[in-house]
Amino acid sequence: MLRIGLIGCGRIGRVHSLSVDRNRKCVLAAVFDPVDEQAKSVAEQFGSEIAGSAEEVFAASNIDAVIIASPTGNHKEHFLGAARAGKPVYGEKPIDNNLQSANEAVKELRRCNVPIMIGFNRRYDRDHAELRAEIKNGAIGRVQTMQLASRGPNSVPSPSYLRGSGGFYRDKCVHFIDLVRWIAGEDPVEIAAMGSVIADASVGEAGDVDTAGIMMRMASGSIAHIDNARRAVYGYDDRIEIFGTAGLIESSRKRRGNVMQIRGESVVLEGLPKDSFARYSESYAAAFDAFIAMLDDRHKEVPTIEDGLMAQAIAEAATISGAESRIVPLKEILATL
Repeated sequence: MLRIGLIGCGRIGRVHSLSVDRNRKCVLAAVFDPVDEQAKSVAEQFGSEIAGSAEEVFAASNIDAVIIASPTGNHKEHFLGAARAGKPVYGEKPIDNNLQSANEAVKELRRCNVPIMIGFNRRYDRDHAELRAEIKNGAIGRVQTMQLASRGPNSVPSPSYLRGSGGFYRDKCVHFIDLVRWIAGEDPVEIAAMGSVIADASVGEAGDVDTAGIMMRMASGSIAHIDNARRAVYGYDDRIEIFGTAGLIESSRKRRGNVMQIRGESVVLEGLPKDSFARYSESYAAAFDAFIAMLDDRHKEVPTIEDGLMAQAIAEAATISGAESRIVPLKEILATL
């Protein structure tokens, strides 16, 4: 039985604690959060010990692996602290909001030579994974365009979250940047982005955007477009469509259920879920299961620290493009690393 330590017991930490509980090979042995109430709540639910610090978890001889779900500003120190102690890490993105600082951390993490997985959980959505497999099998020929939409849910992050998130492109959009790379099996060469504040003035007051589009020309010449919005009043709207020379394939948006009503000349379907976890709760669990499997098989494919760094570099290009209204070559960003 693997004993897992959890750093960070906020919203995403609670999601990870449920994933640990579902995996029969693991137990949530210790938790730490600087907010005592949050640590106590998770510890009581799963019978875990409460550590006095993150360092206490890293140093514990009876902890086999660590989940990093702390606030973004603490990620780098926690990734490095766990890796220096020889603890395998399942960590939320990014390693650090500053790309150069993240790159330096990645160099040291490589030298530590411990298993590390970045939590790009959307790779483990069943429909997204099936779409990728079909594309790799040549089902739709050569890919011409990729369209990814992620809108919502119907909520606005707090000003403190927005200020610490690194901005829309580095925060929410980066998940879909990673999906583009993973599905296409290649990196973009050019990135162009536009962002606006339309739905929520408070987002602009925090120095961010709430609506954005990213276009990328991939190395093969195919074009990827990410349509992203922080809020959608009708629920959580998530979809991927890939168009190719031999057809089209789509990982469709998911409704709350499959009840259909016919009223006169109208067909009424159930609406979209109000929370992104309605779609992705299963993928969080599947991602953690992949991490545990990776500890047994170092060759198992999982999102690596290099994947995290490259997605962040592309998000950096999008951030610059949105701010400077120009196309940014990826090589311009990589030259700074």
